[in-house]
Amino acid sequence: MKKKFLPISIDIANEKILVIGGGPDALKKLRILQRFEAEVEVLAPEVCEEIKQSGVKYIETEYDKKYLKDYLMVYSCLDDEDADQQIVKDCREARVLVNIHDKPALCQFVSPAIYRQGNITVAVGSNGENVHESIRIRDLIKDKLQFNLG
Repeated sequence: MKKKFLPISIDIANEKILVIGGGPDALKKLRILQRFEAEVEVLAPEVCEEIKQSGVKYIETEYDKKYLKDYLMVYSCLDDEDADQQIVKDCREARVLVNIHDKPALCQFVSPAIYRQGNITVAVGSNGENVHESIRIRDLIKDKLQFNLG
């Protein structure tokens, strides 16, 4: 069954969000989340230097469901099918929203391509299925808004 995600905006300022994974995909997600003043933490056996220097708390260890406590949501940025399945199961049991990078069928939520200027936020989503097209459309809107707003 094809998923249909409800596009909503959620205030994540000061909310605890866990990013599982310590590589480039986790770093991209971390940078996006930091723009929204969330309390982001990273969990991975190895964390890249850019994440270490980002100022976020990181825990260099293997994933265990005990780390899910007190998080609003989890972004898993691993490239491990078995680990992803376990993280989904654990998050659902812990009642923590979960997003598995590039696997919308496993996600409870997806993040759209976002552009923010002042109080205006434009979010373009594709149910997680065509991320590059969402980004292209977001950029077209961004260019138009920047031109019109000076």
